[in-house]
Amino acid sequence: MSDTVWISTAPGHASNMRPLKHSFSNDEQMKIGLEWARRNIDGEPLGAEFFPDEIWGISSAEEKDYKLPEIFRAGDVWVVSSAAADILSRFDLGSGGLYPVKVFKNDHVTPIAGEWFCINFGNRKSAIIPSESPKMRHRYIRNGEKGWFPPFVTKDSDVALSRAALSGPDIWIDPDVGDAFFISDVLAKALKKEKADKGFFLSKCRVIEN
Repeated sequence: MSDTVWISTAPGHASNMRPLKHSFSNDEQMKIGLEWARRNIDGEPLGAEFFPDEIWGISSAEEKDYKLPEIFRAGDVWVVSSAAADILSRFDLGSGGLYPVKVFKNDHVTPIAGEWFCINFGNRKSAIIPSESPKMRHRYIRNGEKGWFPPFVTKDSDVALSRAALSGPDIWIDPDVGDAFFISDVLAKALKKEKADKGFFLSKCRVIEN
């Protein structure tokens, strides 16, 4: 087992937030869709019914907006490319999952090339060691509850984790860390090797005894 863990700061990068909406974007389903999105980024296991089956550009979306990274956010839903999904599916997703979604341009007819999948992170591990991660910022992570946020430009070793991060699934949310998720060393290396890590913004964490 590797003693290395990686943090993805994808959720905190504006370049991953695309001018796209989805089939839960109507007024009737908006509120419940936002709640499902919150549960996803909190690391809760969610089935296919909690994710949209179609995504398309908003009226002002331009051609450049459809040049999508391997992971992106459409409204409040996280989506990965087929290349990233293929790699993720080879590893232990625990209670998480990947659900096919169709992605169109703003005419809601022209498909964006490739296959796409909504990702349910589906797992939680509490491993952050704030005292060993001095660059982390202490801010509200959810209503009435503070957590830790990585710096916008996160470098290797900026984030320290306990050895609890080394067991269990290969992808997870730390409930005390905002704008980020974590992946195992073997998964990170596979994404990098196959050049399917664009948009993940990966950096290595220190895993220490505590």
